[in-house]
Amino acid sequence: MIKLINFRLKGRFGHFLRADAGASAISYPVPPRTVIMGIAGAVLGLPKDQPQVVLEPLEIAIAGRIPLTHWHKAKLRKDPPDSLSFKIKRTQKQEKNTKPEKATLIAQEWLFKPSYEIWAGLPEPYHSELEGRLKERRWHFQPCLGLSEMMADLEYIGTVDAEKLPEGTYPVETVMRQEHVKPDIEKIYNDKLAINILRMPRTVTPERV
Repeated sequence: MIKLINFRLKGRFGHFLRADAGASAISYPVPPRTVIMGIAGAVLGLPKDQPQVVLEPLEIAIAGRIPLTHWHKAKLRKDPPDSLSFKIKRTQKQEKNTKPEKATLIAQEWLFKPSYEIWAGLPEPYHSELEGRLKERRWHFQPCLGLSEMMADLEYIGTVDAEKLPEGTYPVETVMRQEHVKPDIEKIYNDKLAINILRMPRTVTPERV
């Protein structure tokens, strides 16, 4: 039996860029495990690229309605600005001919009013600290829904005990690993259910692999 922290993750907009996205920035309908890991790291105040190391093994379950989407045009710079000189004179004036800026328009798929119920089990001492911070609504860094401009709100629901179920077939409304799915096609058809297959990242190294 393990203890799981149950909380709601929601916001006005969200965008979880798919790893296989091409010219158009398509979004996952739910936050991948790596995103939840980053949100927990933001609440705990962990340095960048450290959550994926210290929070393993991390147990996560997620539920919620798939949000509506909207395709948004975003302007992104393609070239970095000119670097400043190491030596600057007091009489130096701004150059009239600056480097021309190159930009491109890409289409981003935004999620409207995403809201997910999360169950998370972290290794100690991070589990207890995350539970206390969610209860008191105090986090080191602002959590976001994929992009820093899309701020997230976290609402603590409770802490529950979870245990492994006996072997059998159970209806599941969550994201799970494909090898754990044993679809009953007749029941799926009769209950008008659906299975969606997504290739999503589960973990990432400090080198972003």
